[in-house]
Amino acid sequence: MSALDDILGSLARKPVGRCKRISSNEQPDWNDSNFDMTPLPPGEVLELPVIKGPGYINHIWLTSHAGGVNELNALSIRIYWDGREVPGVEAPLGEFFAVGQGKPAEVDSFPVQVSPTGSLSCYWKMPFRESARIVITNDNLDRTSGLYWQVDYVELPELPEDTAYFHAWYRQEYPAYSGQDYLLADIKGSGNYVGTVMSFTMAQDGWFGEGDDFFYIDGEAVPSLQGTGSEDYFNDAWGFRRRNSTWFGQPRWTGWSAGDHGICYRWHILDPVGFTESLKVTIEHKGNEADSVDGWFFERPDFINSVAFWYQTGLPAGKADLPPWPERCVPWRNYCLVRSFLATSQDPPTDVRPVSVQTTGFFGGRPALKWESPLPQSTLTIPFPVTESGKQAVRLILLKSSDSGVFDILLDGDTVLEGCSLRSEEEDELDLLLGTFDLNAGQHLIAFRARATHAGMANNLSVEMVRTLKLPEPGGRAIKNHNEAHFVRLGIGRATYAYRLAYGELPESLEALVASGIMEARYLLDENGGPLSCHREADRLVVSSPAPDGWTHHWFGTDARR
Repeated sequence: MSALDDILGSLARKPVGRCKRISSNEQPDWNDSNFDMTPLPPGEVLELPVIKGPGYINHIWLTSHAGGVNELNALSIRIYWDGREVPGVEAPLGEFFAVGQGKPAEVDSFPVQVSPTGSLSCYWKMPFRESARIVITNDNLDRTSGLYWQVDYVELPELPEDTAYFHAWYRQEYPAYSGQDYLLADIKGSGNYVGTVMSFTMAQDGWFGEGDDFFYIDGEAVPSLQGTGSEDYFNDAWGFRRRNSTWFGQPRWTGWSAGDHGICYRWHILDPVGFTESLKVTIEHKGNEADSVDGWFFERPDFINSVAFWYQTGLPAGKADLPPWPERCVPWRNYCLVRSFLATSQDPPTDVRPVSVQTTGFFGGRPALKWESPLPQSTLTIPFPVTESGKQAVRLILLKSSDSGVFDILLDGDTVLEGCSLRSEEEDELDLLLGTFDLNAGQHLIAFRARATHAGMANNLSVEMVRTLKLPEPGGRAIKNHNEAHFVRLGIGRATYAYRLAYGELPESLEALVASGIMEARYLLDENGGPLSCHREADRLVVSSPAPDGWTHHWFGTDARR
């Protein structure tokens, strides 16, 4: 192997092929004009110039006004190799570039880069023999967008016979199907699996990601690759947090409550999964309730979508059609509050309208209501509709800025958040979860009560949208098992450990732990509500469950699990 056989070393070698580019550069004034954008009216299909082969694409850069209104996924990308009818790449634009739904998230990885403003870049090498045809479609039938684009490629004299083609296919389950693992990919052929992007929206409180990943290679019944948890597959541990890295990351992560959401990527560039006949990739959609004692490792009905990335020889098979834009959105109901401009009210009443309409976002594409300098304790109320009765997650989209203030937020007269500060040195949006509520179809009221601020500080409010998501029936199990029992024992164990540290001895009983204030009274009961028995045996605290198939455990109190 040559010392120049790596990425940097190859730069010292003689170039092979001819570098070329197609782009939205304005023609014919390619060197004397700057409107280098292709407009995309609703439903418009943009066919980029066909690239002739043999050769390979080595760089795609795109940016669109759709990113400024949080609708990157309203655009879809398809790439067809060598005149094939089935696209090798078919995905919503946001998912293909690992930023998911909503505001563009920053991605800082080896093959994919995305800026916070929605500049999309990828460096996947995509070879072809005869041609490459790239199609971008605006699937949003309500809004025109614009697209700036560049595609760099290299013309080659020939390609090796065994060169594989790049593929990326999208799928979704809203909510995840009961009784089966979530399917990431089902591939027929020979090649290498090189990446996964997975987006999720929580359908109930609690951690969603205890599900294991499985790779079934060449038709095997027992997968060769068996994972230990969703966060483990994405190279994290003990949950998720927002982060980026070269090969894996979570560009967006908002929390563990119903209505929270996130996106993860894992590139198998250093560890590709090879297959010669077929590859099936699945991941369990299992997790817990907000309190692990109430439910652990059960199937959850979360909203999930994904893109699988791979190279293969031959023709791909089994692709499902890309859903229309409304169907590939997680089914949030989005209500722009500017629609209620004439129906806003202020308490105490005022002779002038309490709010104005401001244009925000890319070229004013996101109008908002602005309430300027309200007096402390005055309240602005805005009506909004709910179209379907049931348990709903509710979010607010507001604007943060240096002249924003501090407000209590009320829903239908009840305070749901106190002292919410919207002050920020830089102007940005705030995607705020209000919580989960039982809401009837009809009109509801969102209200903002101004808090007092320091003298000389502005106290403005800018609010764009209310979002509601009707939640499916939550997952769980009526009869708890060893999963929940583990967390009952863990609660007793950590209290016993803390008690011994504080008092220098083991407690005499579970009641003593409760009386000390170290342990909650719920740990006097087993996972199914049966009273636990407890006694001392020499230097051990022994606890037993009364259930017919119950358990007995003992603690020395030397650490939280012993």
